[in-house]
Amino acid sequence: MNLGKITLITPPDKLFNTSLSYLLIKPSNYVKEQFQTILSQIIDDINVYVFDNDDTDIAWLLGTSLQVDCVIIDIDNCDPMTYKFLSFIMSQPNVHYITKDDTTPFQLINRNRIYDLDWIVEQIKAEEEGRDDDTQEE
Repeated sequence: MNLGKITLITPPDKLFNTSLSYLLIKPSNYVKEQFQTILSQIIDDINVYVFDNDDTDIAWLLGTSLQVDCVIIDIDNCDPMTYKFLSFIMSQPNVHYITKDDTTPFQLINRNRIYDLDWIVEQIKAEEEGRDDDTQEE
């Protein structure tokens, strides 16, 4: 089994290819560790965009959130500037969010609340199987 190529992309860079792409917005160390564990099992190439603690390029963040296949926001780790743009980002169907805040009604904007990243393994397997099926048909 060969592992796929993982491309890490941070502001202001962008990459345009057909690889599965994820955007992690202000991920905590726990989220990073979970995602790293998932990446260690990936067979296909994958792009990982990261908007981390020191990043402030909101234009990059908004554009990238519309470009990638899946966005994961760690709401509890967002700085005040990023927090101002959460409602726009969360209104997209490919966005999933993690929070311990049970009082703010984020579910009115987005029903894709997650508690960990285990579901990504299933998503990636389905994506890989879909690509294998396409290859076999050719």
